[in-house]
Amino acid sequence: MQRIYLTALSPEEYIATEAHRQVIADLVCPRCGKGRLHRHGKYGRGITGLLGQLLWLFVARFICLVCGHTVSYLPNFALSYRIVQVATFEAFLDGKIDRRDVQRWQTVLEDYRRRMTRFAVVLVRTVGCGFGRAPPADGGAVWPWLKVACGGVASAARLLIAHFGITLFRRYQCHQPAGVPVNTTINPEAAGKSVIPGPPHTT
Repeated sequence: MQRIYLTALSPEEYIATEAHRQVIADLVCPRCGKGRLHRHGKYGRGITGLLGQLLWLFVARFICLVCGHTVSYLPNFALSYRIVQVATFEAFLDGKIDRRDVQRWQTVLEDYRRRMTRFAVVLVRTVGCGFGRAPPADGGAVWPWLKVACGGVASAARLLIAHFGITLFRRYQCHQPAGVPVNTTINPEAAGKSVIPGPPHTT
């Protein structure tokens, strides 16, 4: 399974400092709730940088000695199974099309937005008023709603995974921990201060 790891570092800083080596895992396995997690190497995946350049990111991986499942910790500047970093996608959604990174990945970003729009009805039905604000009636205008309710793409993605087991684009198996109930209400400010679930490899 995957967890989202909170960091204030940019992709460039995270890579340069090998921050994946400093990742601290949950005390107890988030899947079985019994075993302790032990470091289990890493995997590599692509991520875009500040100017839209393609970088190679290492993601820390741990293993539970009780259930045998692995848990990876994806930095919160990355989106699960998406190569373009969070800041670039958010700038695109906000209409900042003059940015170099947005221009470089515009075709990919347009595909992201289409996928988010198609999934919006499911997202809205799943979340309901769980963010403390009524969602758009038919899934329309989902980004303005998420931005006001959560504060941005990174926090929205983190909260959706942690509390509803979904991303902005679809539901992934790696975000479905066994035996963990889904909360119906969320405090976005409090949730922004903790480590939250997320997948492995562009994962």
